[in-house]
Amino acid sequence: MHPRSLRRLPRTALPAAAALLCALLASCSPGSASPAAAGASPSGADPMTTVSPGPAVTPSVTSSPKTLPPSRLCAVLDRSAAGQVLTGPKQAPRVAPGNGTALDSCSYASGDGTALLTLNPSARSYDAEVSASHNLVRDPASAGMRDVKVTEVAGLGQGAFRETVQVLQPPQNVAYVVWRAGSRTWVLTLADTDGATDADRLVSLARQLTPRLPH
Repeated sequence: MHPRSLRRLPRTALPAAAALLCALLASCSPGSASPAAAGASPSGADPMTTVSPGPAVTPSVTSSPKTLPPSRLCAVLDRSAAGQVLTGPKQAPRVAPGNGTALDSCSYASGDGTALLTLNPSARSYDAEVSASHNLVRDPASAGMRDVKVTEVAGLGQGAFRETVQVLQPPQNVAYVVWRAGSRTWVLTLADTDGATDADRLVSLARQLTPRLPH
């Protein structure tokens, strides 16, 4: 499975914010993808799913992209909620895309710049997300990943699973929670360059956010 065919946003709003986040993320340097960009596995919008791990994404702190007002999702994933997963969370900028419509997503970086938390709706159905995860388990190397683990989550929406991966370049651990709530599928992502991600805490946060999600 080619990395360009992978799924959700964060999985895709993250690369959109990469240029400004390079100033925050400790492992981001010119000529390399940011942790957020490389961790973009599940999909937010089909036009944005061309982002893949590796040198295709080269954010620069000098690019000065245009920023947009915060997403309405930041009323769902507020600073207090983000603080349950991140230490000293700071709301990340929402960057206008070069083409097309901006993704509806909300992100926070940790105070030390080593982790990024994002909430976004998926552009795919829940069943398509499940299928994509199974494909990634079978062939993680083609996406620049290893140690992909997918586990069903009970008691969250009308169906849910969590996925943990190790991204090889730049090195980072990424955890996703994907769940169906009402007519929409949601993705909560945590990318961390400084240690293992706590998928259990991410699932707990997803449960807390679900009643507040837009329908």
